[in-house]
Amino acid sequence: MVTDFKSRQEKLLGRIDHGAFIIPSAKLKTKSNDTEFPFRQNSFFKYFVGFEEDNALLVLKKERDGSIRRFLFVEPKDPTLEMWAGIRLGKERALELLEVDETYNNTDIEEKLPHILSGVSELYFNHYDPESREMVLKASQTLSRQRKNKSPKPHSWKHSLPLMGELRLVKDQSEIQAMKKAAKLTDVGMRAAMALSRPGVNEKEINTLLTYLFNQEQGEGPAYDSIVAGGENALILHYINNNMTLKEGDLLLIDAGAQVNTYASDVTRTFPVNGKFTEAQAELYSLVLDSQKAAMAHMKIGNTLGSIHLETSKALATSLKDAGILSGSLDEIMETGSYRTYYPHGTGHWLGLDVHDESPYLIDEGNDTLSDVCLEEGMAFTCEPGLYFPADDKNVPSKWRGIGIRIEDDLIMNESGFTNITSSIPKEIKEVEEACQGDLKSILNKLETLPLMAK
Repeated sequence: MVTDFKSRQEKLLGRIDHGAFIIPSAKLKTKSNDTEFPFRQNSFFKYFVGFEEDNALLVLKKERDGSIRRFLFVEPKDPTLEMWAGIRLGKERALELLEVDETYNNTDIEEKLPHILSGVSELYFNHYDPESREMVLKASQTLSRQRKNKSPKPHSWKHSLPLMGELRLVKDQSEIQAMKKAAKLTDVGMRAAMALSRPGVNEKEINTLLTYLFNQEQGEGPAYDSIVAGGENALILHYINNNMTLKEGDLLLIDAGAQVNTYASDVTRTFPVNGKFTEAQAELYSLVLDSQKAAMAHMKIGNTLGSIHLETSKALATSLKDAGILSGSLDEIMETGSYRTYYPHGTGHWLGLDVHDESPYLIDEGNDTLSDVCLEEGMAFTCEPGLYFPADDKNVPSKWRGIGIRIEDDLIMNESGFTNITSSIPKEIKEVEEACQGDLKSILNKLETLPLMAK
């Protein structure tokens, strides 16, 4: 049986004639003195081997005859350290469980890596990672000193991320299932936030509730720092202070998503703190929602994120022109980019193991020709138009000043178009207002593994 990880490794090595990929795991990062930040595995290491320990190294080697060898370096077993920090798999169990050909302790990298790379002329690794560069340099220098070794030695260093990132563009069923589970938790979190929101509640309380709910069932917490932005805080695109008291008459913008098996969801909803849109708020909200619907109308296989962003921008620019905020023809507005004052970000980005997935937006077609990636079945991405009006902008009608609205969903392409895996999260005005009147306890009771006291 070929596992997902083995299949991914074979696809990666199938893109080269011969050579080796060096893929390190993540390492623990110091938070303060002798404490560390919570460990989060390197996404590429997770994608190609699925091993969750730190300080590991995967080497994938394709010989000139086409045969493949897999080598894994892991932390050595150490009963004393394991008593303090947790049980390690060790090289023997790693060999049994992880479908690699050879395993070694990571203390043997400097000794073993040159031997593994003997006969390899092309090395693929992350050029942005100084530790990988140093590792490759040492191994290459060791091989160069072995004068009796007539095998080819690494002489071509190639950046690995473009090739590895391309593979992550199309999600398999196991990835899609993880993302759907993350979306389910995000649905619960957003509904709970709408039910909790009211004047006098602090952004921090809602952020805490989201974090708690994103850790339920199979959740691994937030996929990124949640944005809980009341009032004018919504004008700060990456606002993460999350500590202001919510006010009567304001809107609350929440950009948040749960993570399952390291796969992210990424959703934004904007709703009234008091549960009821004013006429002006509803009018502006509808403009953003209509632009999202216009964007989704262009989400077809063969189109690109760039072309979708263009159509979304045209829809928003037309609304800004009709409102008298921008002047000139639509062509002039698009050419000058004046709409970017109020819509400064893109319409979407790739989604997967990373909330901004490490996949290319342009493909090298040779002869120095780059072209946009065309949408294919299995690609996952966000759709998130928005409008942001500074409080002191005199070009904006006074009824809209100080308001920021963004609406974001997670989409996966299929043969008939796309699936919106976050479509169950309230988004239409009536749905949002009803959700704001929801009963928080009833929402929490729908989760299977909440503590009994919450039920």
